[in-house]
Amino acid sequence: MTWDKTSTRTLAVDPAALWDVLADVENWPRWDPDVARVVLHGPVATGSTGFLYPSGGFRGGVHAKIAKDFTFTSWRPGHEYTLCQPVPLGTMDLRLSVAAVPGGAELTQRIVLDTPLRAVMVRIIGADIVANFGRKCDALTRIAAAKTG
Repeated sequence: MTWDKTSTRTLAVDPAALWDVLADVENWPRWDPDVARVVLHGPVATGSTGFLYPSGGFRGGVHAKIAKDFTFTSWRPGHEYTLCQPVPLGTMDLRLSVAAVPGGAELTQRIVLDTPLRAVMVRIIGADIVANFGRKCDALTRIAAAKTG
């Protein structure tokens, strides 16, 4: 019932600059083609909530009508955050983490879909999140490099 995918890449950027971009959650659409808009319901911390609007006409429209708020289940400034998004009959956990490595910052994205409808949810959201990881990394590199350049 669980689908679990991890993607990792080393980006040639300062880890602190990369974290600054990731931590600016409301500007997530600047670097993620899967996200159209994020609305936070207060300051970001473990336990805080928000609403994520996916990109894509059908997917975004359906999500906006039926989805519930996501919750940050972890928020470790400078290191990682995880959000839990309710999905039909289960949850999607998305973790983004940053680690300093020789040559820059290692970005890790882990997505876990835990639902009996995992095959459907993978087709609707999960596969795109994984497939677009390279595009996200490219955009994050440009934005983070601009912060330090």
